[in-house]
Amino acid sequence: MTPRTRTRRALGGWDMPHWMPNSSETLSARCGEDFTAVRVPADLARPALTALGPRTGPVLANRTTRTWHFLLPSYSVLPDDWPHGVRVMPQGRFIGIPPLTTTGGRDIHWAVPPGLGSTSPADLHRVLRDPRLLTARAAPAPAEPPAAATAPVRVAAPARPRPLTSAQLRVGQLLLTGASDAQIAEELGLPVGIVRRHLTSIGRRFGAPTAARRATALLAGGHVSPPPVSMLAPDLAETDLAVLRVLAAEDGLPAGLRPRGPFLDRVDELRERCGARSDAHLIALAAAWELLPDLFNPASASGKEQLP
Repeated sequence: MTPRTRTRRALGGWDMPHWMPNSSETLSARCGEDFTAVRVPADLARPALTALGPRTGPVLANRTTRTWHFLLPSYSVLPDDWPHGVRVMPQGRFIGIPPLTTTGGRDIHWAVPPGLGSTSPADLHRVLRDPRLLTARAAPAPAEPPAAATAPVRVAAPARPRPLTSAQLRVGQLLLTGASDAQIAEELGLPVGIVRRHLTSIGRRFGAPTAARRATALLAGGHVSPPPVSMLAPDLAETDLAVLRVLAAEDGLPAGLRPRGPFLDRVDELRERCGARSDAHLIALAAAWELLPDLFNPASASGKEQLP
């Protein structure tokens, strides 16, 4: 694949890639055409940024799914043996591209904006395989973009967050079945207020404000397994899969679909076609059917953290 050299001028006189949004909306771009995206778990991506320092090119972060995307040149020659949990996004897969000014928040934003440099695939591969990064996992993100740093900074790793309690795991497992708050309370013999408190705690733990995103965090982290399903996966179009990715907070909203109207109609239609009782149940079914393999890996997640 030959390099793409088209750029346009943007804030501060930086050379901006032509695929950057001109508006204040997050738009979608295809991997493999304008860039190669390497998806890295957040707790590994943060120390990798520190190790790369000023050599880092554009990087996207998403606190809800706890995943970051390093955007490499589309003509990059990539190594084969990436560490466990790191994925090179398939060619043609859409990911959300936010405006240049979106540099924070729970959803997709720039950890390192474009225009500052370019990440070498060899350098990224090297730092991600460096065993010393294991001691820096879960370290907080630097206050300033790494491109502004003059030298790598050593960051002490804070204590890891407490694991989910057995009650939270049970509530989370029932959430994936499509049970309502009242049904979960009845099943577990708990007051509805306590169930809602557990759901709120799960949401705060993962920065997941909706039931669908809580389901995503629980499944993607291997905390619970998808519920068993008896029906085969329906034949879904690429637009349907894009809607699922948006609902799971993996990607930005695809072009032509707004938060109201067509998008919500698509979600309702998908729930009916898939036999899902709720948005969280729809996400769980997508995981069980392996419709979003780059987000969920049910085979490896099922043995991580079982319910007591």
